[in-house]
Amino acid sequence: MEKTFNHKIVEKDRCKKWNDMKIFQTHDESKKPFTIILPPPNVTGNLHIGHALDNYISDTIIRFKKLQGYDVLWLPGTDHAGIATQAVVEKKLASQNINKYQLGREEFIKKVWEWVDEYSKNIHNQWQKLGLALDYGFERFTLDDNSNEAVLKVFIELYENGLIYRDKKAINWDPVLETALSNIEVVPKETKQKMYYIKYPIKNSENFLEVATTRPETMFSDVALAINPQDSRANQLIKEIIIHPLTNKEIPIILSNKIDPNFGSGIMKVSAHAVDDIEIIIENKLPINECINKDGKLNDLAGEFKGLDRFEAREKIAHLLSQKGLLIKEEEVVSNIGYSERSKAPIEILVQPQWFVKMSEFSKMLLKDLRSDEGVKIFPPRFESTLENWMENAHDWTISRQIWWGHRIPAWYNEQNEIKVQIQKPEGNWKQDDDVLDTWFSSGLAPFVFLGWPQDKSKLKRYFPTSLLVTGYDIIFFWVARMYFFSLYFMDQKPFEHLLLHGLVRDSQGRKMSKSLGNGINPIQVIDEYGSDVLRMSLIFNCTPGLDINYSDEKIQGAKLFANKFWNIARFVENIPVSITEKIDFNKLDEYDNWILNEYLTFKKNIEDAMDKYELTIIYKHIQDFVVDKFSNWYLEFLKFKENSYLIHYLFKQILILLHPFMPFLTDYVFEKLYHEELLCSNLQTFALNKESSNNTPKIISLITALRKYREDKKISKSIELFFYLNNLVFSSIDLKIINKLSNFSWKENHDFSLKTESFEVFIIQSKQDKENEILELNKLIEFSQKEIEFNEKLINNPKFMEKANKNTINEKLANLKLHKEKLEFYKNQLKEKQEKIN
Repeated sequence: MEKTFNHKIVEKDRCKKWNDMKIFQTHDESKKPFTIILPPPNVTGNLHIGHALDNYISDTIIRFKKLQGYDVLWLPGTDHAGIATQAVVEKKLASQNINKYQLGREEFIKKVWEWVDEYSKNIHNQWQKLGLALDYGFERFTLDDNSNEAVLKVFIELYENGLIYRDKKAINWDPVLETALSNIEVVPKETKQKMYYIKYPIKNSENFLEVATTRPETMFSDVALAINPQDSRANQLIKEIIIHPLTNKEIPIILSNKIDPNFGSGIMKVSAHAVDDIEIIIENKLPINECINKDGKLNDLAGEFKGLDRFEAREKIAHLLSQKGLLIKEEEVVSNIGYSERSKAPIEILVQPQWFVKMSEFSKMLLKDLRSDEGVKIFPPRFESTLENWMENAHDWTISRQIWWGHRIPAWYNEQNEIKVQIQKPEGNWKQDDDVLDTWFSSGLAPFVFLGWPQDKSKLKRYFPTSLLVTGYDIIFFWVARMYFFSLYFMDQKPFEHLLLHGLVRDSQGRKMSKSLGNGINPIQVIDEYGSDVLRMSLIFNCTPGLDINYSDEKIQGAKLFANKFWNIARFVENIPVSITEKIDFNKLDEYDNWILNEYLTFKKNIEDAMDKYELTIIYKHIQDFVVDKFSNWYLEFLKFKENSYLIHYLFKQILILLHPFMPFLTDYVFEKLYHEELLCSNLQTFALNKESSNNTPKIISLITALRKYREDKKISKSIELFFYLNNLVFSSIDLKIINKLSNFSWKENHDFSLKTESFEVFIIQSKQDKENEILELNKLIEFSQKEIEFNEKLINNPKFMEKANKNTINEKLANLKLHKEKLEFYKNQLKEKQEKIN
């Protein structure tokens, strides 16, 4: 092995080797299966640091399960990501002065497929860099032909069973992407804006009603004013007619319990661009008159403001109202505004015909299973209530999207507005729905569709439900919930046994990574500089289920330091002649071998227990304790002086296998170099010691530690030999040799004073110079305590101090005085004893 660890040499072509050998694509059906489906990344660009964390966690678990003897399947896939992919392709075409309408639907879709081909290869290259143990023979795409067949089958079946329906109602609308959004694709943000207080004149009166709104641009769609029936003004005001301040049309005053009497003036204008307003309009059988188009601009109803963007129109309408004396006042407020999760633009509420999934039955189904003993086990468990709360309050899911890229809805319309839901075009003059399905509709089917449903159910029998899903807590509603209820409905089973939720990767200051902050981390750049194993360890060993992780250079350097340390351990072991690697003859083990084997078995069990609970963070502590401390700092040191090195290669081989999931490149390289075998063709061995380990080894370690500390505390050079003596403990000649070599203390039957350790009392024999140095040290300590006593007594005996000082300060001074009086007495006794001995 090279003198210095170089990740580029270690990682070069190693993932290609695993793929060429089909290590993770060969399945043994005699073994118990363990399956994970990779959360399919969007084909919109590069993998980010969050993908790296997610992928490393799954990869670590898959490798660990394989080495435990499971038939592992980690199934890869990519997501067509309807809105996101169409947006980036449109942007690319716009840079060439081309828009999708010039191309037409079919040609535009061809351009998107070109993008998909390019970026799918890019994602594959990044998976190779990460070193992922994926079974590429199972790879799927959420818009491949088999997925499309599955999606259409699901849509038609749900429609026929009344669980998918089409309706015209208020929906969230993205005016930039010009498509409907589901509720969970809308991100509420506190936003500064103005509240306008506007006069609405009462007909045949000099009086007016004051109405507060943040959206004067929607006034052209007003059809009434509304007041809460409990408001004391209500009975009188419903008799009045209002003259609209902009259109001069007459509008009524109506009653509604939805009106908050404490908001603004307690009177609300009822327009067509808010969910509550639209519900009030429908309840009162009033017309819905939208004044904002799908592109966020005002329409014909807005008169002179037609064609203006809604925010530009807001300012100009407020100015006009002010000129006409109809604007009472403006004030700054902070309101919760919904923003599109995709385009980041403020959403609009429009009344549009859309397709919906009826959620009531799915919610009941999921909640019943989740609360049963057979439900998905969630790590950490607190997210179970998060999922429950959302499902209990789930709105019907808007699944139609007004874009071209995606699974086209299998619905057909004729001139009589009749609907037929089927795959093939009906005979006659029928036109297919232009809309496509929400991306999460198809990815929600992934657990069973990716395993071959409905075309081939053989893989489902073996691998479904899958064993584990690893994903971020931020998509528990987008993806996890939908996979859960779709699997229950179509498979009559939960989609996975366990759900492991991790947090977001934030920057070193705990901020969310974003383009605007410029704090994003490209995992491939980190791998190029430090290696995949280093990035993996820096992420997984700092990742607690359900909690965010702060990425930092300090964590990278810590992982790099360990990789270097392990490299040096491997180089040391490489130079020891090989005795055995496969089977132990326990009769050839000495007490040190028995001790390290016992420690290894404890280490192995600790890792297995932590992996069962997905507690990766504590695994690093176990690795440091065993590999760095017990194995390297102690056992390898013992090896230099003890009588045989029989066990070392057997043990190191097991350590390499056990550590492989946490640093696969490095362990695979070392295993190949030292043993000329394939690590991933090995299994973790199980064995039990046939005799108890001697108690002497831990005591020897304790003794050497105490002797080293004494030398360090006294600043005695390692070149100076010191002596120790021990009562009631017999060491062998090899024990004494090791103690001598590792502490530079020799055995001598005499003593001056004792040191207490965890296991026993050890007596140190001092030189005359050491004793003189100790006397000097004790005199310094006596002098310091005398000064402290004098200082504290002076304060306590000062009436002015005692009068002004608070109780805590006085108590502190009294405590210091007591402490140093005790120390002074102890030091004087020690000094007397030392002086007697030196004389």
